Amino acid sequence: MVSDVLTALDARPPQSHLIVLSDFDGTLAAFDVDPAAPQLSVDRTRVLDSLAAHDGVTVGLISGRRVDDIDRRTRLSPLVYLAGLHGMEIRHGAVAWHHPELPESGEQADAVADALQAAVGHVPGVRLEHKGVAVTVHVRGVNDQSRRSVLNAATDAARPWLDAGAFKALDLSEGIEFLPNIAWTKGDAVRWIVEDVERRTRSPAWCVFFGDDLTDEDAFRAVGLGLSVVVGNRPSTARLRLSSPDEVAAVLAGVNRSAEREARR
Repeated sequence: MVSDVLTALDARPPQSHLIVLSDFDGTLAAFDVDPAAPQLSVDRTRVLDSLAAHDGVTVGLISGRRVDDIDRRTRLSPLVYLAGLHGMEIRHGAVAWHHPELPESGEQADAVADALQAAVGHVPGVRLEHKGVAVTVHVRGVNDQSRRSVLNAATDAARPWLDAGAFKALDLSEGIEFLPNIAWTKGDAVRWIVEDVERRTRSPAWCVFFGDDLTDEDAFRAVGLGLSVVVGNRPSTARLRLSSPDEVAAVLAGVNRSAEREARR
């Protein structure tokens, strides 16, 4: 519930720097059958920008999307951390970091995408999302009875690259993603951002992460003594639960109001 999350946020250690991190799709923006459709609403952009402008608060997004894609869909202030490809690339202001093992070329991803297109691209409702160095198979638009067979066929098609160790497969709530086989998760991105914030502010940080997807479980574990909040009904290790992006927006608005009251004191 919204009130439970706000209560937990109010109970964080005094004098700690608040870090508000979130996934994008299904958490801040509602899902769409077309992965190219979701955009962050003007109201939610305004709330996040306002939060990020407060002393004592840092805001960040960690998504499977590329950083440039998140940027286009959110139009957020440079004060906000943007982490893409499950945290393998991170941007904050003028600072741009990427995992040293992240390939510069997308040739192998092109080959994987071609194999996936041949294997499952003809199935009604399948959407293939090419991210330059990674490829996602979305099955949200596929009928329930066919989803498992589509995911199995996609995995079989990508098998040569999986067996060679060039790519790994990530199970998503309604899809599967094939990306460079790098030992890095959203949890590592959480830790990277927390360490960077603590270095910049010279203050201990307390982190909350909102997420809906299976890949967000790594981020939930990484917040440690902070707060993990899952969005939706799936089983999760998260401490608290919200039902929808609208409830996430209500929490963020509440935190922003509290920060504004604190700033006026």
